[in-house]
Amino acid sequence: MTSTRKQKESLLVQAFKRLLKEQCYGSQGQLAEALASQGFEDMSQAKISRLLSKLGAVKTRNTNNEMIYILPDELAVPKSKQSIESVVLSVKHNQMQIILKTGIGAAPLISRMLDSMGESAGILGTLAGDDTIFIAPVDVDNIEEITVSIRNLLAVKDEQ
Repeated sequence: MTSTRKQKESLLVQAFKRLLKEQCYGSQGQLAEALASQGFEDMSQAKISRLLSKLGAVKTRNTNNEMIYILPDELAVPKSKQSIESVVLSVKHNQMQIILKTGIGAAPLISRMLDSMGESAGILGTLAGDDTIFIAPVDVDNIEEITVSIRNLLAVKDEQ
């Protein structure tokens, strides 16, 4: 591969990543049009498909319930060398929301993991500080079951 061709491919990949991070695209046709507007002509469906595959992009639902392409680093749950059960101190609720206490700095990691579970696990959303997570349940009538499920998932002993 020539140096010029490598540079063009590198610029294309950078533009492609930027588009996926900054905008919402639900089809390969939309991506081809966006790339064409940035000077990358002749982007066939096959080329777009290869780029999506090469970068590991996947289709997922956004907050507007639309299917869009995203890059894997936007989807991935952060990794930690410390076990989850060793950083989660307590999981309690007050009949309205679930409060999870962690060691200092662990809340964002745990919160991201819980958010990725979503509504099917009874979690409407989370808000993390440094060592505390507020969890909004999908249905407060089921808050005890959701709390127990989170405790089991995180291997936290029952609260007294």
